[in-house]
Amino acid sequence: MLYLVDGDGLLYRAANAIPYFTNAHGLPTNGLHGFAAMMWRLRRMAELSHMAVAFTGDPPLLKHRLDPDYKVNHYEHPEEIKRQMPYAMRFVKGLGVGVFLEQGYEADDVIATLLLQHRRMHARIVSSDRDFYQLVSDRARVLAPVRGVSEMRDVGPAEVNATYGIMPSQIPDLKALTGDPSDDIPGVRGIGPKTAAALLREFPTVEALLANLDGVNIPGVRLRLEPMRERILLNKQLATPLVVRFQRRQKLAVAPPQRRALRALAEETGVGSISPPAQCLSLRRDTSLKERDGGYEPTASESPERRWRRCFGS
Repeated sequence: MLYLVDGDGLLYRAANAIPYFTNAHGLPTNGLHGFAAMMWRLRRMAELSHMAVAFTGDPPLLKHRLDPDYKVNHYEHPEEIKRQMPYAMRFVKGLGVGVFLEQGYEADDVIATLLLQHRRMHARIVSSDRDFYQLVSDRARVLAPVRGVSEMRDVGPAEVNATYGIMPSQIPDLKALTGDPSDDIPGVRGIGPKTAAALLREFPTVEALLANLDGVNIPGVRLRLEPMRERILLNKQLATPLVVRFQRRQKLAVAPPQRRALRALAEETGVGSISPPAQCLSLRRDTSLKERDGGYEPTASESPERRWRRCFGS
């Protein structure tokens, strides 16, 4: 199983779920605490064999060439998140997991590209960002944190259809019509989600819709769409992930956690949750257990080192 994690989103969510506090040196660490706890939980999933954590590069983004106003009010992370980001990346590397950050690209682009490159694998995308719903398929599902970072909602094609009334692949077309305030994408005035979904059930794409405006029977819609042709097509481009040309090849197979590096980072930051959890020295892997159970059960007959190897396969 391949796990693709929205690093920016997970850190941001953790920082908002845990009250703000700093370490002795004034470094904000609330996000790191929650981020590390969540990543350890994911790392111990019974079905996990490959994993990548994606982060968004510094501005400007390549999509700013299409529209300078794209995410103009929502792109920059708060200062407290920026300061914690490098430590989060160091933690992920110490965990034995690949960090992906490509300048000009968003985490969405990275995850979509990795999913395409490994499309034969079953995958889980860990993010609360609904932009990822367009990537859902029979092989790929979204695990969306719904309460802090402790619970996740499993989203597949049926859930996307129940929420929006369309197929996952039509999400960019939906946003092309309705816009997306969180990404500063303006929609067509008077076209809401229900109207847009109804149109997309009749016409599979906005390109097909715009080519057959004479066939639109909803009163007033044709007059609203006609002058917005260029904007609608631009919106779809903005809502569709870019294909990333990676600077270098990175392996997605998880490696053994670097215990010394993790403990050193925990001491440097004062974030205890960065250190290997105690249960990793006292639990063994059982792949028959469900993901929500972490895939482990107690054992008291093994040495700490052997238990560690069973916990992480190293």
